[in-house]
Amino acid sequence: MKKMFLSLATIAFVAAGSLTVTSCGSDDSSPVIPTPDALKLTLTSDPSEIYAGEAFEFSITEADGTPITGAILIANGEATTIESQDGAFSIQAPEGEWEISASYDGKTSNIVNVTVKPSRAVSEGTGLITYNGGTMDIDAAYVVFRGLFYADEQRTSVIASWQIEAISGGTTGIIRFTTPTEPAGGDQYTYEIPTSSNTTGTLAGVIIGQDIAGQTNENVSVNFGATYENNFFTGEYSGSATLDSGLFSVEFDGKTPRVNSSGKGAKKVATFEDYIKTTTVKTSDIQVLETSL
Repeated sequence: MKKMFLSLATIAFVAAGSLTVTSCGSDDSSPVIPTPDALKLTLTSDPSEIYAGEAFEFSITEADGTPITGAILIANGEATTIESQDGAFSIQAPEGEWEISASYDGKTSNIVNVTVKPSRAVSEGTGLITYNGGTMDIDAAYVVFRGLFYADEQRTSVIASWQIEAISGGTTGIIRFTTPTEPAGGDQYTYEIPTSSNTTGTLAGVIIGQDIAGQTNENVSVNFGATYENNFFTGEYSGSATLDSGLFSVEFDGKTPRVNSSGKGAKKVATFEDYIKTTTVKTSDIQVLETSL
């Protein structure tokens, strides 16, 4: 069985601007007058500083400059469920080219073209993967937010799924765990960032190349002492389990980037990752947590 994992690509050039629609009359002597957009969308972040996994912002106003709450973000022509608050969108997006616009009350905005560079987040620190009787130095580590899931087939509770990904050469150690959620009104839930007291281990596994060398859901232990700020976890964390009749563990101490992944049950919003100012997901977007890699 093979599994594909996130890789960082070559940095792309950033270009941001707006698309203006013009109209032409039949009289060639008539001036070409731009058609004003009903809504005004403006990229307020520095276009040269937009990276995957980091928040960037737009302002959205009426034509007269009035800030709008409740405008819907449109990404590459598809409406998302991301809504503006107090005249602003604050979002994260994967690497790539994006045409961003907005709609509100039957009106649409101009289009802003944005290029999101590959993530510049890299881990800093030291750690070890222990597996098959030996140890390997960790080259890079990530803490991945996978999304919200039902904890069981009966759909009695909702949990947030995370995983530690530790890479050493062609070997990747995986420790998957959950944190609690709480209802946030209506069909929304909020989730907890991992701490030293709120994690529950659910899976441990080893990938060599792209082949799964082993995995287990039994007795997965997680100790998460790192604290979260500005898209990084800083401090120590570890996870362990018995795999192939021996100890498997991942231990890291340092600065680790958080990476957002749509996962199998995360909120799917025109491929956008979970955006920075909210940690809510609708119940209709939640699936049952899978138990294997």
